Amino acid sequence: MQIIPDLQKYKARSSRPIILALGNFDGFHLGHQKLLQYVADQARRRGALSAVLTFPQHPHSILHPDRKPMMLMSVEQKLFYLAQAGMDLCFLPAFTRAFSQMTPQDFVEKFLVKKLHVLEVCMGYDAHFGRGRKGDTVLMDKLAKKHGFLFRQMKPVMSGGKAVSSTRVRELLIKGEVEKAGKCLGRPFSVFGKVVHGKGHGARLGFPTANLEVQSEVLLPLGVYVAAARFLSRGARGTGNGQRNSLELLRLPFAVCRSPGPWLPGTMNFGKRPTYPKKETPRPILELHLLDFKGQVYGAMMEVALHHFVRPEQKFPSEVALRARISQDVKTARSYHDLIGFKGKD
Repeated sequence: MQIIPDLQKYKARSSRPIILALGNFDGFHLGHQKLLQYVADQARRRGALSAVLTFPQHPHSILHPDRKPMMLMSVEQKLFYLAQAGMDLCFLPAFTRAFSQMTPQDFVEKFLVKKLHVLEVCMGYDAHFGRGRKGDTVLMDKLAKKHGFLFRQMKPVMSGGKAVSSTRVRELLIKGEVEKAGKCLGRPFSVFGKVVHGKGHGARLGFPTANLEVQSEVLLPLGVYVAAARFLSRGARGTGNGQRNSLELLRLPFAVCRSPGPWLPGTMNFGKRPTYPKKETPRPILELHLLDFKGQVYGAMMEVALHHFVRPEQKFPSEVALRARISQDVKTARSYHDLIGFKGKD
């Protein structure tokens, strides 16, 4: 997938028009997947390029910081899943106040029509665009007819009798209902993180952990979870020619992740480690223990997926008591992984 952070520098290819998806795509839930699958399928049928236009940050982070929703994904994770969906292009302009003042009509005419030469545009049923969020699917349909491109509005995907949305996923995660959130996502909820050095408590207790520094905002209740994790390679491809292999020239302010390894079973604690002094852990951290894993993980990029909430975080009177409970948590994780037939699938 070619990442294009500056719309002004893109030069359209007359031989291959664009089928474009518009949206924030936070969480990459079933509705997002359905929309992007349509885009990819249409692009193949028409000999076009599949593309998505999204932002590296939520618009509210610029316009209304006090109302910005907590993000389900970091930009690294969102780009990873967009690439996995088969997108050829990702337009990733920074959302600025100047950009926010563009009317829906100007946005469509200046960017989608004159700059990108779109063949078809696809949006979710509740998506908005342009100044004051005045652009919606009704207006996009009118503008498509005016400018001669096709428009596709995607209907909502239902789960449990309710429409799947990023807001609904957030609500479920805040309550610790990771299984229900997973049904909306079509996969277990996961986060990307870089393994950093910790205090070494886990190793001393006999259960070494990888402390993950995550860029997304973790919405979960503090506690222990059955988890799985996989390693991710980072950076631009080192071979080949052409724009698809020139990510190193973009100097993006984040890692580009690709080529995931197999899933490894484990357990995860998200919390402040109340058994130890408060000054050690002023904010919640994510600690991952991989079952039967031996190897060096510091500095690695990982994706951690949550399968089941085991118990809330609690304070123990001693490390002996803490070790006994961790041992019980690990047994619970093993039993859960055995129950679902975990085999380290890619």
